[in-house]
This record gives sequence, structure tokens and C-alpha cells, in this order.
Amino acid sequence: MKIKYKDDIAVIGVGRFGQAVIDELLHLNKSVIIIDKDEEGSKLYTDDVDRIIIGDAADMRTLKSIGIDQIETVVVAVADNIEIVAALQELKVKNIIARAKSKRHARVLKQIGVTVIIRPEYESGTRAALIAANKNFIRYSSDLQEIGDNFVIGSTTIKNAALNDKKVREIGIAERGITIVLIKSKNVSKRATGDVVLKLDDIVTIIGEVGDVTSALQWFNEG
Repeated sequence: MKIKYKDDIAVIGVGRFGQAVIDELLHLNKSVIIIDKDEEGSKLYTDDVDRIIIGDAADMRTLKSIGIDQIETVVVAVADNIEIVAALQELKVKNIIARAKSKRHARVLKQIGVTVIIRPEYESGTRAALIAANKNFIRYSSDLQEIGDNFVIGSTTIKNAALNDKKVREIGIAERGITIVLIKSKNVSKRATGDVVLKLDDIVTIIGEVGDVTSALQWFNEG
């Protein structure tokens, strides 16, 4: 059966890391599709996910038959994943999040165009799920750092002309659910008091919940 909904998130592999990803995605009320060779492990989620597909995710025929190219985001949760990633790349899957088992493996994944690389010894399956569930997080993931309890901190350069020459207290930061913790203007760092005037190309560092921060980063970047 072909996948019909591009907003579904596919998770390949139901090992410990894959289960952490799936559990968090379900917690976030996301539609999940599981692809795995092992039917036994996948049975854990029979009543919870949209679809379970038993098959080889490195097999182009399998991926084509289920319409994986119609999904925007795929999490490759298995460690031996180069062939799987290559197949997904060939099918032009937009966002590929893959786990790396070593620095060398991470370099290879980066070279072949993986969107986001997760090192399980440093980063959790929960983080992989948060990235997969939030399109802006995928875009800004390299600029964000988790600090716990769904909060992140990140920095970006102001490109939104509507913010130029505006004071911090004039731009509705509280309504956006974020806090500006630092502003860097012409290599001079300063605290973000209400009377500080923002300029284009200033670098702002903000803190807040994942969704609020990624939305704010997009807002600061609007050209």
C-alpha cells in the first residue's frame, strides 16, 4: 500500500534508538509509519502507528512500492544505513535524519547529503523526534542546543527589515514565548534590555520551547 500523506513521518528501524524516536513522535501526536525487517519488534506499535511495513528499506523496489518519495521526513534509526540513505537520496526524499555510529560514519553521511545527523552517544532519540516533528527545527537544527524539558537555545542573524531600529520592548518578544538573552552588534555583545535598539545583521541569542524558538528564528530571518 502506498503512503498517501506527506506529513507522516517514517521511521526506519525499531531498535532501542528507533523506539525512542517513535515514542516521542507519538507523544507529539504525529502520524508515524514504521519500516523494519523485523516483524516481531514492530508489533509493539500495532495499535499506535498509522502503518507498519515489513521489508528491506535499502531495497529500491520496496521503497518505490510504498511511495516513500511522497514523505518529506524520514528518520533512519538503524546504524548500518549507508545503502538506505543512498536509496532515499535517489528517490529525492526531502529531509533525511540519520544516526551515525562514529565520527567517520557521520562524515560519510554528511558527504552524501543527510539533512540532520544524530550521534546516539551524545544525542537522544527524543531529539531526533523533535527535529523530525518540526520543519523549522530541521532547517535550524545546527543552530540549536537542547537544555532540557523541551527547551532550546539558539542564535541567528536579524534579516527582517521590519525589526530594524526597533527597541526590544517594541517587538512583542513575550507574546512569542521566547526570551532574548544576548545581542551581538558589530562584535559588541550586550544584554537584551527593553531599550536596546535592534539593527539588521545583529546576532540575537534566544531561549524558549522548541516550537517557539524555531518560529522566532524564522521570523528574525524573514527577508
